[in-house]
Parts: sequence; C-alpha cells; structure tokens
Amino acid sequence: MKETVNIKINQLPSKTWHWLKLNETNFAWTDEAQDCTIVKKESTENEALSGGKETAEALADIKAFEAVETGAGRQADCVFKAVAPERITAAAGREPENPVVYEISGTDTASAGMLDIYAEENSRITVVERFTKKSPEEKNMAFRTRMIAAKNSKIRLVQVIALGEEQTLLSDTGCVCDENAQVELLQLFIGKGHVYNGVRTDLKGERADFQAQTGYLVQNTQLLDINYIVNHIGKKTTSNVTADGTLKDAAHKVFRGSIDFKRGASGAKGTESEQVLLLGDDVINQTIPLILCAEEDVEGNHGAAIGELDEETLLYFAARGIDKKHAEDIMTRAKLELLTHKIDDEETKEFAEEQLSEVLTDDSL
Repeated sequence: MKETVNIKINQLPSKTWHWLKLNETNFAWTDEAQDCTIVKKESTENEALSGGKETAEALADIKAFEAVETGAGRQADCVFKAVAPERITAAAGREPENPVVYEISGTDTASAGMLDIYAEENSRITVVERFTKKSPEEKNMAFRTRMIAAKNSKIRLVQVIALGEEQTLLSDTGCVCDENAQVELLQLFIGKGHVYNGVRTDLKGERADFQAQTGYLVQNTQLLDINYIVNHIGKKTTSNVTADGTLKDAAHKVFRGSIDFKRGASGAKGTESEQVLLLGDDVINQTIPLILCAEEDVEGNHGAAIGELDEETLLYFAARGIDKKHAEDIMTRAKLELLTHKIDDEETKEFAEEQLSEVLTDDSL
C-alpha cells in the first residue's frame, strides 16, 4: 500500500527567526515511487568515458558517493532508497569530445532517479540533464545528482527544467571538490511546474572552486524553492553563486543562499548574489543570503536586487510601439537567454528556447 511521507528538506545550515518560515520547507512524497525515465542521448564515447555498475565497482571507495551530502538534505534519502543510480566517469587525464546528455521524464506514478558523476584526476566532463514532460499521464518526480571532482579535474553540469503545469520536481544535487578541482553548475527553470531545488558543495581540497548560475521564470501559482549551501573547507577555496530571474502573476519563490567558511579555510573567498524582477501584484519573493564564518582570514560577499521595471524603461518600449506586457516578456526572455547561450548541447539549447516561446507572449525575437 502506498503511503505518503512528509519530510523537511532544503534546511538552512544555521536557523534564523522561526517567524520568517525559511529555515526549511515541507515536502510530501509517496514511499513507493518507481524509476523515472532516463534516456542517454547518443554521443561520441571513447576511452575517455565510461559508465554503469562496472565504473562504480572500480572506484577505490564504493561508498564515496554515499557520503556526498546534497542540498535537500539527509531526510530526502528516503525518496531515493530504492533507486539504482546511473553512473558515469571521466577517465584520468582525458576529456570526452561531446557533452553527455540525459533526457529525464516521469511516469504515470511518482518516480525517482539518480546520476553519479565521477571525474578522475586531471579529467574534464560536461553533463547535460534535460527535464521534460513527455506525456499527460506523468506524475511528480525526484532526481538526485551526486558529483565527485578529483584533483585538478572539472565537472560542468547543465540542468534545464521545464515540466508540466501541475507537476512537482525535487531536484537534489551534491558535489565534493578535491585539490584544484572545479565544478560549474548552470540551472535554468522555465515557467512550468513546482520545483524544489537543493544544491550543496563541499570544497574540501586547497584551491577548489565552485561556480553556479541560476536563471528562472516562475509564473501563475507556481513555486520555486531553492537552497544553495557552499562549504569552504580547504584553504584558498573560491565560490560564486548568482541567480537572476522573474516572478509573474501569483508565483512564489524562495532563495536560500548559504556560504559557510569552516575553520581552516584560510584565504577562502565566497560570493552570492541575486536579481529578481517582480511582474505581479500577488507575487511572493523570499530571499535569505547567509554567510557563516569560523575562520578569520576569509572574504564573503552577498547581495540582492529586487524590483519592478522602472518608468524610464517602460517609456523606452512605449516609444517603439511595445506595450507593457510585451516589454515585460522581452526583459524576461533576455535574462534567460543569457544562460541558454551557455548550454553546451545544441538540441538542449533549442529545447530551452522553445519552452521560453511557449510561456512568453513575445514572439518577435
């Protein structure tokens, strides 16, 4: 018999005032979810790339991925307890010729999936995850991505999320970076469905680096709940988290951005920033930037810019025969297209642009 479990996810690493109701979020899930549909697109594979159970068994420590903490938190483990992860590895000193592209969709019942990405020393790999609804019968979905970047390696992860209007997705990501390793994360949320997004990065090695860019359009009565946690553990580690998006109608968005300088992370630098365009009287925007510090010799910066289109901008468009509605859509599209141009896979880029055209009234660009 299927039962619903209620868990707390996207928890702040340090509690704030309870009346703000931002310390965590409640998430309901069925305990008998089946595997979601994961389709790996054709790519040029060679000795630089391998995947499957053989790769996992070849790792020196099979439990390495189990130890990777994610942004949604350990309470979310129950969602993925019955899921066998897909795994892919970039071989030491090599770089695949093309990005590895996965198309991820749900089933006619709640579904879940996992992907583990391992970059061996001195390797490079780009992975694209494209979340989409393929049929009207698809229900809610959860997907967890875990990454381990070994010494001098680089992982670039691109996530494009465009669901059904009433669909819910839990996107849960975690990564660990060794010495001189780098993880780049590009996330794009395109005005469809309710999304809970958790991302955690542990910068363990000296000079490890994390770069994240998030773009979003949240509209109608949709919810986007984001939780970023960056732990600076090693010396001279660096991070930069940016978010830029638009809220329309009666949309609700929460952004938690935490940079935590652990003891011993001397010389570390971390920055987080968000820009939010508000295009509705009933939108709800909640932004909580958080910097925690247990080390003196560090540099942390955070900021947020929140507002509407100013009269001067609207006058500029009006003088060219563009009404307020189309002006808003042009500005929204411009924000997101800055990120679509950074997608490494041409098919995924076209998919993102098509989804933007569906949710925006402006079709002149």
